[in-house]
Amino acid sequence: MSIALIVGVACLVIAAVVALRLIRRLALAVLISVVLTGAAAALAVQWSGLRNCQETCSCEVFGREVSVPQNPLCGPDRIDPGRIDIDIGQPAR
Repeated sequence: MSIALIVGVACLVIAAVVALRLIRRLALAVLISVVLTGAAAALAVQWSGLRNCQETCSCEVFGREVSVPQNPLCGPDRIDPGRIDIDIGQPAR
């Protein structure tokens, strides 16, 4: 009976070591997944903020101002889109 108890205790110790390694790897995998998901969410928020950047000429990414190169709606040669008259329905004369 004592041999069975020793084998049982040894098996439980081995199972505990394997479980601890598995849990550590699982915890690390969950942590990495949470960090990557948070980074993806932060990038998505910044990307959605850049959608109206062209109209406002004020662009920021993570709190830092960025410029849009060759943006015809900004700068000294600014084009006012409200003053562009395009008549698509009429044929050219």
